[in-house]
Amino acid sequence: MKASGVKLVLLGSGLALALLGYGSYTYFAQGSKPSAEAIAEQKKAEDKAKEENAGIGALGRLEPEGQVFKIAPPAVGLSSRVAKILVKEGDPVKAGQPVAVMDTFETLRATGLQAEAQVRQAEAKLAQVKSGAKVGDVNAQKAKLLQAESDISRLQSELDSAKLEGQRSETARVEAEARLAKAQWDVTKYKELFDGGAISESEYKNRQVTYVVSKQQLETAQKAVAQIVELVSQRTAALQRAQFVIAEENQRLGSVSEVRPTDVAQAEEEVKVALANLEKAKADFANAVVKSPIDGQIIQVHTKDNESVGNNGILELGRTSQMYAIAEVDENLVSRVKVGQKAIVKSDAFVGEITGQVVTIGSKVGKNSITSTDPADKQDSRVVEVKVRLDSSELVRGLTNLQVKVAIKP
Repeated sequence: MKASGVKLVLLGSGLALALLGYGSYTYFAQGSKPSAEAIAEQKKAEDKAKEENAGIGALGRLEPEGQVFKIAPPAVGLSSRVAKILVKEGDPVKAGQPVAVMDTFETLRATGLQAEAQVRQAEAKLAQVKSGAKVGDVNAQKAKLLQAESDISRLQSELDSAKLEGQRSETARVEAEARLAKAQWDVTKYKELFDGGAISESEYKNRQVTYVVSKQQLETAQKAVAQIVELVSQRTAALQRAQFVIAEENQRLGSVSEVRPTDVAQAEEEVKVALANLEKAKADFANAVVKSPIDGQIIQVHTKDNESVGNNGILELGRTSQMYAIAEVDENLVSRVKVGQKAIVKSDAFVGEITGQVVTIGSKVGKNSITSTDPADKQDSRVVEVKVRLDSSELVRGLTNLQVKVAIKP
């Protein structure tokens, strides 16, 4: 082959190779270029990763541990007027420490003292019933019984004397009747003799005098008998009364000397009633002194001395030694919050920042209660409350309800 032909072949081959290389380059270059969808997906993944690495910001408020306690007196049966407030705002208090005294204090204290006295009285009565009557009471009752027995003996003797006198009077009456009958017979007989001239007039007159005297003697005897009958009746009635009295005194002596189970049971029940009244009086009196239910700090006092308690109660207190930040996290971001995550709390009310840790995540979505002063921020949103336990509460223990900014770290 001629040299010119060789050159032509080489030139053609080189051109073909060049065209082949260009086509391959163009093909591979165009085949490796990403599409618009791939670019969008890549950007979305990058944004998500960036978002996950970023913290969550939220507005919040400060609260003491266990929230804020509103202290008020019992609502039923007692006065709602405060006599004296015993603490002031910022004071530390211990559980059970009195913080206020109600105006029923003195009245209920007097009622308690009266109930205590009634218990002592009931217990003394029970002891007396169990031990029986006093020796002096028994002896006095025995003396009454002896006197009653003596009265019976005397009355019985008087009745016997009256009956004996009655027998004598009755004998005298019978004799008087006999004498009167004889005198009456003599008058009749001697009148016949006088009328016949057998005796003198003086003898007849003597018989008439004897008759009159006999009649008077009989009347006297009859009156004496009637008086004795009345006396016997009186002495009999008096004796019956004395016998009734001695029966009563005997019964009373037995009652005084006897310790009856029913009397003991009744006295024991009276003690129980007195103790129950005392417990009620103590409970009412305890309610007259309002006490702190926890160890904490007085946050705010709502009532002054001699004022009635309003809807806010007497005062508010809380465990400010341990403060919490309640962050209102947007409902769309709360899924990224986990218990144990670190958080930073800031506010213009204190210098620097306070660290903390997420301890609880709320289970209810609600409307936000805290709004930002920045008009560009969303003012109305739905949030979930996230509680952050502050690592140090010293700076904010007196700043309950302070609005703060919370940044929850990923």
